[in-house]
Amino acid sequence: EESSFAIFSPAHPTMKLLSCSLLVASACVVPEDTKGADDGNPHCWDRLRRCDGPNAHPSSGPGYQPACGLCEGIGGPAWSDKNEDIEIPNCVPVAPAGQVDPAPPRPEWALNNGGKFTVESDRFTMIGKKQDPFCFEFFPSNNSVGDQCYRRQTGKFTVDMSGEQKSLHYDLNIHIPWPSDKFSLFGNISTQITAHGPNMWIVNNLYNAVDQCVCTNPLSSSGDGSHNPDPIFPVMYNWTNHLVYVGREKLTVEYGIGEMTLDHWTYGPHHAWTQIVNNKSIIVRMWQPYNGFEVFAPGSWKDGVADPAAFAGKTPPGECKKGGAKIRIGCDDDGYPIKKNQTLPAAEDLKRARTKVPRSTRKGNTFSDMAARLNSYLKEYENVKECAQWTTEELQRFQTLMLLMKSPELDGHYDAAVDRRALRGDEKHHGEKWERLIKLAEHLPEEIQRMQRDGHCHEAVMWFVHHVSEETRHAIAASMPIPMLPYDRHECPFNPTAHEQQVCDEYLHQVSCQDCHQDATAPSSVVV
Repeated sequence: EESSFAIFSPAHPTMKLLSCSLLVASACVVPEDTKGADDGNPHCWDRLRRCDGPNAHPSSGPGYQPACGLCEGIGGPAWSDKNEDIEIPNCVPVAPAGQVDPAPPRPEWALNNGGKFTVESDRFTMIGKKQDPFCFEFFPSNNSVGDQCYRRQTGKFTVDMSGEQKSLHYDLNIHIPWPSDKFSLFGNISTQITAHGPNMWIVNNLYNAVDQCVCTNPLSSSGDGSHNPDPIFPVMYNWTNHLVYVGREKLTVEYGIGEMTLDHWTYGPHHAWTQIVNNKSIIVRMWQPYNGFEVFAPGSWKDGVADPAAFAGKTPPGECKKGGAKIRIGCDDDGYPIKKNQTLPAAEDLKRARTKVPRSTRKGNTFSDMAARLNSYLKEYENVKECAQWTTEELQRFQTLMLLMKSPELDGHYDAAVDRRALRGDEKHHGEKWERLIKLAEHLPEEIQRMQRDGHCHEAVMWFVHHVSEETRHAIAASMPIPMLPYDRHECPFNPTAHEQQVCDEYLHQVSCQDCHQDATAPSSVVV
């Protein structure tokens, strides 16, 4: 059984999984003709988006009845769990399997090519269970229970399942869908993914400034959402032996490739489309509704070729070792996966977190004086930039980085102490709020837009100073500018519109730290 059609399969194909009777009931209505899904089809996908053949996941069931036919289960680029959030390509049946003569040869993955191949142009939407709010750490699973991540990526795919490497490597540009697919504060980032044995390393370069490494041991999931402890290894070289031939179709292949006559194969929820080239069935397109969607541009598949340089120094990558990337998630000092990060904030950071009242040197007589004093301390990091030189979206990107690098210990202390420095909500809350408010502010007067920007400066500085360790702060400042506090305070205009009021309310929350850093009897400088 393969956990991920394009990437991984379990080490133990007979692993026991809970039955669909344990699945959480979905609020949607499951189509009558999709009830053969082993996991209950919890997102109520129709037969165009999902059609399970024999050996369905996660319990090796018989699949849908009636069985999947031509132009069913074809999928396409998807961006959420909603059934309609997918682009289904045009598909015209040509002939079912029994009427195709001669029958096409069975496709191969890495069987008769020395265990090696390279795909020069791989277009892939990876799908899997959401493990973190940014969809960095997720991995394709063997059931569709729970919220899924949908991450677009393009690049080069190198596989060597021979005794030389037993690894696979992706060199990619990926689209991080946070806060949403349509409004991403990450945009496209460069990524390298390497898998060897039970270990996987993901090295991201964020904003062309900060490296991040995620070390992980991918695990399959049971029907109740719990993890099966058996490790998952790089995909079996002969997984295509399980494929069942459905028939021949005319399919409009995505990404500008256009209409092609292709052979359709299935195994459980996995679907593959192949083109006959030199008497071989070459895979052109693949789909698994909760693993991913993948297109290999014709001519980009290089059989028997895997450059050893693609794997050199990648198991583990240097960025994942101590002293490597500035953000290391789930990595031990040698760059191998651990269950939990062991990095703790310094004693001085914890002492400051326990001190609710700022020292007199951190207070100002007026709002402007307070900002000037605090900015003087920020300037000790040398790489700083005035608030007015930032855009709101740039500040949101900076704050996103703070969310990635924040210390759980510091954050936990503020929550437990009901401290104003505590984050007002989780990553999902902040992302959704930012996306909503930035869209509102686009149509509001410039002074309201400046208010929104200045509010983010206040919040960004607070997060930088109070939610990441001193060591991390210096690492950030070595890579990118740090925003400074604005010198003037804004007030809402008289009789604001509903949208102006929403932006103003958020601003008042963001500048609340000035209540501690400004003397209570001091007058305020106000910009209206």
